[in-house]
Amino acid sequence: MAGSSSAKKVARVAAKSGSGHQSDASAKQRNWLFVVAIVAIVALGIGIVVFARDKNGGGGDNATPPRANLGDGNPSDHWHAAFAVNVCGKEITALQDGPTDVEGIHTHGDGLIHIHPFTRSAAGDRATMGKFFKQVSFTVTDAGFQLPAGTTTEDGGTTVKEGETTCGGKPGEVVLAHWKDAVSAEGTKPDKIFTKDFGSVPFTEDGGAFTLAYVVKGSKDIPAPSTASEIQTLGAVDGSPTPSSDSGSSDVTVPVSPDGSDTSTDGGSGTGAG
Repeated sequence: MAGSSSAKKVARVAAKSGSGHQSDASAKQRNWLFVVAIVAIVALGIGIVVFARDKNGGGGDNATPPRANLGDGNPSDHWHAAFAVNVCGKEITALQDGPTDVEGIHTHGDGLIHIHPFTRSAAGDRATMGKFFKQVSFTVTDAGFQLPAGTTTEDGGTTVKEGETTCGGKPGEVVLAHWKDAVSAEGTKPDKIFTKDFGSVPFTEDGGAFTLAYVVKGSKDIPAPSTASEIQTLGAVDGSPTPSSDSGSSDVTVPVSPDGSDTSTDGGSGTGAG
């Protein structure tokens, strides 16, 4: 009987010992899962912060002009560029702005592009013609373009396409002409003519001029925007004039008609501050 009792005691001790090992293993597994969960939560939190920063401020640096106004007290830029669309030598009506100024590159319907980014994604070399095209709902490809709703060519068309649209019966092509100085651009040759990737062309200076033109294939005779020579006056209307050699103040006096109505040339359709 003594031997049988001892055997039972040994069996009970062994059973308890095995149960202890299983309990320890379960505890270790729970601890490991807890650590993994904490790491996942931290990673998710970092991801949310980064996403929010990129959504509000955009990605990239803010040291290269045009610098974005991020509301942090650091220097920012407010530029203007004259812009026109010209089809076979005929400049069409100035493009109108979209309902909401998304990134700070817009127009007032005044023949100027107003460039004052408020996100990093539209600052520096990311301040491109493509940002403006998107803002005004202007679809542009290497081979043609679709004008925004409500805008037409002289003959009432809305689409211009290489291989289909002709200039005086001659085949044409889409080009983007750039003048570094809008004031002196009238009657001069462009400083550069782009033939592709128009949306990637960056804004590199304050006071430049651009004409997106459909011309006879190979032609270099591209007129500057009709607003180019007036860029300083038009830019001054929103209180941030393009600097000139003798300009020392940004104060603006807007003329009014005898009945008291505003006679400024700024359409003011953009929601940004100019």
